[in-house]
Amino acid sequence: MSFASPQAFGAIARIVHGTGTISTLPEEAKRLGATRILLVSDTGLERAGVLGPVQALLDAFDVEVFTDVEPDPSLETVARCAEVARTCHADLVIGLGGGSVIDVAKCAAAFVNNPGDVRDYLGIDQLKNPAVSKIMIPTTAGTGSEVTNVAVLSLKAEKTKKGIVSRHLLADCAILDPELTLGLPAAITAATGMDALTHAIEAYLSRFAQPLTDYFALQAITKLSSHLRTAVHHGANIHARHEVMTASLFGGLAFGSAATGMVHGLAMPLGGLFNIPHGIANAVLLPHVMRWNMPAAVARFADIAKAMGQPVDGLSPREAALLAITTVEELSADVGIPRWLDDLGIPRSAIDALVDDGLTNMRQILPNPRDVTREGLMDIMNKAFRP
Repeated sequence: MSFASPQAFGAIARIVHGTGTISTLPEEAKRLGATRILLVSDTGLERAGVLGPVQALLDAFDVEVFTDVEPDPSLETVARCAEVARTCHADLVIGLGGGSVIDVAKCAAAFVNNPGDVRDYLGIDQLKNPAVSKIMIPTTAGTGSEVTNVAVLSLKAEKTKKGIVSRHLLADCAILDPELTLGLPAAITAATGMDALTHAIEAYLSRFAQPLTDYFALQAITKLSSHLRTAVHHGANIHARHEVMTASLFGGLAFGSAATGMVHGLAMPLGGLFNIPHGIANAVLLPHVMRWNMPAAVARFADIAKAMGQPVDGLSPREAALLAITTVEELSADVGIPRWLDDLGIPRSAIDALVDDGLTNMRQILPNPRDVTREGLMDIMNKAFRP
């Protein structure tokens, strides 16, 4: 792939990463000059006993808590959270949770100073004013949202998902403590881990890839190939949890600048129309989209196979490229991800609607390594069903 066209690499200013680093939260809040904090989380983390200890770390501050965040959050949820942030005059928003919570927290911080309808800010660079300070603390290892400038929201009436992309969504600090993921169920660990793998693979295959994103993408692919199975099937293994969280971070740093492709472009309609969790939608679609994209990026597919630990010496470029796809399928099966859209209860009659929606996702069409056509997406979707 040529790097002749100049590319920009964007990243957040501060990442605090490692076991036990949640204890640094008060120090990070003070560093940002916080006095009034909105802590965004969800009821699941509250019931699981994760929210309470983190809130206790903030006893020295005036803290308001918002936990009304659903999976795949809606525009309306973001609007409610932003109103709470404005009402309590928050000068710091902390997101504690998975990708849904973090996306809501990032948006709430941005909308304190960007009034109006959330819908008006969908798309790229529509936020004109800076956000209040933000600290993001992931409790899953998959979305990478804590280090990206993207938030994905559900448009419930239209049954689809769209994104807000802006430098004003970048966090001022991310705290990544793998101890916060120790209680994750195996199924969520698998889905979020495969989401991270999708980020890394699509970033590496992106037309907007560059040396820095390539480094982070390949490192993420290697770490997930080596450690995701252990994190899923031996969840108390803190080393595996640390490596998977690091991979998620690296995947976020990669796709935050290189973008994603048509795995995401088709996964968003699956989530919007059928409420399929984002990580599951990505994981099921990943090998099918890879197989269709492979002829456009054979050498890069071979690199992915090598990063996943496969011996590619002596293989033809095409053989090595195909090995990347089968290795992804094996990893997905080993962590319990369904192989076919049928397994998710998706009817074949939905293919046209899914493809039509996918064709509106230009943020994923433009970076995709193969030119996207309606016929191509129909081919992907037809082959994603059980033969």
